[in-house]
Amino acid sequence: MDLERYTLVPSVAIELPAVPASVTAARHRVREFAARQGAGAGTLTAIELAVTEAVGNAVRHAYADEPGAVQVMLDVEQDELELVVMDDGQGFTTRTVTGLGLGLVVMREVCDAFEVRDRPLGGVEVWMRFALAG
Repeated sequence: MDLERYTLVPSVAIELPAVPASVTAARHRVREFAARQGAGAGTLTAIELAVTEAVGNAVRHAYADEPGAVQVMLDVEQDELELVVMDDGQGFTTRTVTGLGLGLVVMREVCDAFEVRDRPLGGVEVWMRFALAG
């Protein structure tokens, strides 16, 4: 196999327990990766805000009474950083939740592309893209 013919996509996968301290840990690790990929100061701020909201939502809402995990996956393709935050929790429910409910709005506003969906086997996936150039 001629490895010189293939371009490796920069990527990282992080799995953390769904506890409050993981929000800060995820934010720092995502910022470090994005900075290494050339994200500017404004983009880094947007990425940090988005990952804080997404991981924070998983920590607060994904798991009712049992422990769980939150996964953060990042990759870079065509000068865009793709950020996916996932959990295996209860997904969107009709139960009452605390908070103002602005996290999803904030995430949508700070990224270039945004999608949130229930995962087929349970949990929620938040998908975002950020342009690294510009």
